[in-house]
Formats: sequence, C-alpha cells, structure tokens
Amino acid sequence: MSKQIFICGCEKDGKIEKESVQKLIETLEEKNIGFTYIEDMCGTILKNPDDLESLYTAEDAVVFGCQARAMQNLVDNSGRRIEESTTTYHHIDDDKEELISSLESGTGEPLKIKYSDDWKPWYPVIDYERCNGCRKCLNFCLFSVYSVEDDGTVVVSASANCKDMCPACARVCPQDAIIFPKHAESPIDGGEGDGSENEKTDILEQIQNDDVYSVLSARRKNFQVSLLKKDQLQMAEEERRACCSGADKAEEKKEEKCDCDCNCKEEPEASCDCNCDCKDGDSNSCCC
Repeated sequence: MSKQIFICGCEKDGKIEKESVQKLIETLEEKNIGFTYIEDMCGTILKNPDDLESLYTAEDAVVFGCQARAMQNLVDNSGRRIEESTTTYHHIDDDKEELISSLESGTGEPLKIKYSDDWKPWYPVIDYERCNGCRKCLNFCLFSVYSVEDDGTVVVSASANCKDMCPACARVCPQDAIIFPKHAESPIDGGEGDGSENEKTDILEQIQNDDVYSVLSARRKNFQVSLLKKDQLQMAEEERRACCSGADKAEEKKEEKCDCDCNCKEEPEASCDCNCDCKDGDSNSCCC
C-alpha cells in the first residue's frame, strides 16, 4: 500500500513560510505524487474534525507541516486516531529528499481541506508522554481552559477560552509538555526541549554512585536551567496579567453603554435622533 501524503499549510495566522509549502507541492506534483493539502490543521481538528477522517484512519501516512511533536499530539489528542497507525510527522523545512524519493508516483489527484472559520486556532495541546500530572497548567490558567477527568488526567476542555498569543501556562510547565503549535519559540511550539525529570536532590547519593566532577558539572548546568526557568515564570506572570487586564478593559467598555430605550439601539447604522441622556451634546452620536 502506498503512503498517504498530507501537507498542513498553517494558513490561519501560522508560522510556516508559504515558499516552503509551495516548493514541496511543486516537488510532489513534478513526481506525480498525490497528496492532501490541509489549510490549517489546528483549526480544522477542532472546528471541522470530520474533514480529517482520512488522516485519523490512515495506516501509513506522511505529514508535513510545523513541528512534528505538535502535529502528532494534535492528532493523538483528537481521540480518533487508529492505534495501529504508522504515520510519521516532519517539519516542512527538514531535509526530505530521501523521503520523497521513496514515495510512489501516480497516487492520485491532489485534494484540499479548507478552513474557513473566522476563529484563530490559538490553544494549548498536551504532550502526555512528557506530562507528569503536576496540574501547574490547570492552577495557573485563569480562563478555565483546562479541566480534570475522572481518572485525574488534565485535559484541554475549553480551547476557545484561551487568550490569543498567551503561552503563559506553557512557561510554568516543568516538563515542557504544553504545546502552542503557532507560537514562535521552541519548545513551546513543539520543538524538542529536554522534557527531563528534575535531577535527584540528594547530592550525597549521587556522589556515591557517580564521579564527583560529573555530578558537580551536571548541577552547574541545572542551576543555569533553573535561572532560565525563573525568567520563564516571570514572563508567564506578565503574560497572564496582560490577558486579565485586556479582559477587564473589555468588560469596562461593555458596562459604559447606557440602558436607555433610544431607537439607535435597534438600528445602530442610523443617525441617533433620540433625546436620551447619553447623547453627546448637539451631535447625532450617543453611546448606543
């Protein structure tokens, strides 16, 4: 059976260069290799999941797009992927000449899966191979994006609640298990961070089992990582504060509107000819 080829163009405010996408498409077309072009996987997988049925059920497929870890967890967390799948994921800018040369030609006409929703698909994805269940993301997020299943698993249950361009919860995750596929930084975008467990705190135990110089060198490196994580936590606090401030301002603006019964409430495009208290002097504008 020939491999099924999928390309995510990340068109909805994405991070993939259009030139890279077009170059790959031209290469496949030149070799007469069929493929399915997904305009935006992040958006489609939430808004129109049925459109990706061919990806979920593919037994042997190759997916090109943003970070491999981000795409794989998007599909895995959908709950619709078949277990026996051998699908592989590749960044569109990776060297793929050898991979493409191994694909069979004459595998059908190109297909397109459109994403036409206005919503920008900015939301977190959990890498459960890294997640240790600490619930820091759940406790840090103020917008009820996360919840806990009956078995104690933290899940992203309200993706639309996430604030645009806020990756704060990913910064507080000690395992780099929170992914925002459209973010510009790695490992937040699904790039390969270390994802390692914290080292043992008992230095005497380490010295007994390892070379003392190796232990001290490792602890120096960990100290540098700790300082970096401290900076990340500060950034997370600032990002969360900015989101809360934006939400408060929007609420204040909403409350500024009057509660009068003037006709401009029903016909906002028309000039206001009412005599309500909120009218601005002699002009035809009022707060409605």
